[in-house]
Amino acid sequence: MRRTNLVGGWRAIALLAIVFLLGLSSCDPLAGTGAGTPPDPNTFIHVDAATQSAVVTLIAGHPATDIQFNYDGYGNGSLVLTVPTGWQVTIQCVNHGTVPNSCAVVANDTATSPLQPGWSTADPRLGLDPGQSASFAFTPTATGSYRIASLVDGNEASGMWADLEISASGVPTLIGQ
Repeated sequence: MRRTNLVGGWRAIALLAIVFLLGLSSCDPLAGTGAGTPPDPNTFIHVDAATQSAVVTLIAGHPATDIQFNYDGYGNGSLVLTVPTGWQVTIQCVNHGTVPNSCAVVANDTATSPLQPGWSTADPRLGLDPGQSASFAFTPTATGSYRIASLVDGNEASGMWADLEISASGVPTLIGQ
């Protein structure tokens, strides 16, 4: 009569299940890929007061967070870019996500096109494929509250937007809330 050791088999299955579950929680391309701590936003902005210009890098799908639909690790408007009127801002949009993403200055959460022509990456509804990048520049002339959002279908609704505040004076800032 031949006997099999079921206890050893169950241990192997349990070990594989634990490894699988740990892998899902630390690297899920739909929910995110990182530890959940967004990086310091100051590393993504360069301000030149002499020329009244700023360069802001927005990394779509930043890999250090728990949610893929983010800019620089911040989603749902928790990244706030404040820019005074008259300053030229260059947005460098880099797609580190697993789906197409874009960057566009829009009026509000119902906008389907950029606030002004050229205030977005090319084809913002089509987006940049994973690994691609593009940039655009804009100079706001009026104060107000706007957004920088991905106009690819479903991205903004999934949290892919940053708050854009245009102020009357000051210097550009990028903060995470």
